[in-house]
Amino acid sequence: MSATATRPDESSANTLLKRFTAIPLKWRFVGFITLLAIAPFFTNNNYILRILGNVCMFSTLAVALNVVVGYAGLLDLGFVAFFGLGAYLYGLLSSPQLSALINACLGDRASAEFLFIVPGWFSLIVVALVSVGFGLSLGSPSLRLSGDYLAIVTLGFGLIFVQLSNTLDRVEFPGCQQPLNLTGGANGLLNIEPLRFFGFELQTVTHYFYALLIWMGIVLIAVHRLNQSRLGRAWRSMGEDALAAEIMGMPTRRLKLLAFATGSAISGVTGGIFAAWQGSAFPQNFSVDVLINMYAMMVLGGIGNLAGSVLGASVLSIIPELLRSPELIRMIFYVGLGAGLMLVKPRRNGLAVLIGVIVFGLIVKWIVGAAAPDLLSGPTLKVAAESISTAFERFSQQFGIFVQGWILLLKDSTLIGNLAFVVLVPALIALSRLKASRLKLIVTVPVLYLLAFVWESRLTAEPAVTRLLLVGSLLVVMMIFRPHGLLGQRKVEIA
Repeated sequence: MSATATRPDESSANTLLKRFTAIPLKWRFVGFITLLAIAPFFTNNNYILRILGNVCMFSTLAVALNVVVGYAGLLDLGFVAFFGLGAYLYGLLSSPQLSALINACLGDRASAEFLFIVPGWFSLIVVALVSVGFGLSLGSPSLRLSGDYLAIVTLGFGLIFVQLSNTLDRVEFPGCQQPLNLTGGANGLLNIEPLRFFGFELQTVTHYFYALLIWMGIVLIAVHRLNQSRLGRAWRSMGEDALAAEIMGMPTRRLKLLAFATGSAISGVTGGIFAAWQGSAFPQNFSVDVLINMYAMMVLGGIGNLAGSVLGASVLSIIPELLRSPELIRMIFYVGLGAGLMLVKPRRNGLAVLIGVIVFGLIVKWIVGAAAPDLLSGPTLKVAAESISTAFERFSQQFGIFVQGWILLLKDSTLIGNLAFVVLVPALIALSRLKASRLKLIVTVPVLYLLAFVWESRLTAEPAVTRLLLVGSLLVVMMIFRPHGLLGQRKVEIA
């Protein structure tokens, strides 16, 4: 083998990742926060700003989860409960709900109706302190547990929280003349007061976007500093091998409690800001689905990597929203597919595969049209210049027409599309197992065409299902090609 030969794993994608990770972490964070900060100057669309706000919020939660799971190695499946605890506690303190509880308890003994609403900034301080207390309370009985046992205990805590938030709407208290409504039940807490800082009230989506952005920046700086400190090094040592860390004299019990307290405090304050932003808090906002989403963000970016947590949260917050626009997601799908081929394979082979997929599609369409023309459906996209208002819409329309020119369109694609999806999954797995060769290059063409057919016939027709499939597919692909995540470091164990 010549000295200039490249190793199989040294692809263009790995080269780009190496160049990205070579940038100092603080400058990556500064660049990312700067890009988000200038976004409102380019758009006043509340929908886009709300998505960016979700990016900031879930990035903060993923970073907090990384402290507990990625650094300290504690498999906490009740993490989302602290997010909900912060939201409900803020809702109780900064809404008429607290006054209603006091008036209901006093009843006829009160000379006048009591009305008191805690300022939002003070509520966040209370939320942080209470969240730390609950984190310590959950961590204390779990100190002797690890792995699956710790996961089961903390999962029970999360499920209990959701159940209590649904049922604590008629609670009998001694001395109170009527049942108290603590959580609002399934109807949730409503009319939550907005945040106010130094006389300034956050009212618009832009205001809360900047509040979440600032909070994310504070958390990133704080967690990064903790990670570089003695405490962070102790967390990472404990996460690698808790028994070895304890033998070396590290106070693992105290380290676990600090990890729980740090993660719960960040999550609780984030929940309080979320409740103020939404103006309400509902039990379904803190279900197991949200927990799974948080873990998917952390795993996708790379466990134990701060930048990876932010990247994973950004990807899984933005991509599901893109599925709401069929034209936009079609362009992103095919452009991403082409870019992925160019990165994974040499440029000449990648271009050959793309041309081969289009030619293969034209042949399949011609054969089906000649054998069974009644099965074919006409193109669903047509040029309608009078309904197109922007150049992007015109381009996306033309792009869709081009794609439907070589994709097989059937009148009833439900059954065949479902069967094609069943065949696609093992085909992709088998393709990933083939070694780099001319055979793999040839097999890639029909497999990618099958992927495009399933995308056009089934996945774009059911966006809600596609979101779940897309998240699952991303994680499966990551586990096959980069089990350590997009930005995570590969672990090498020496026996």
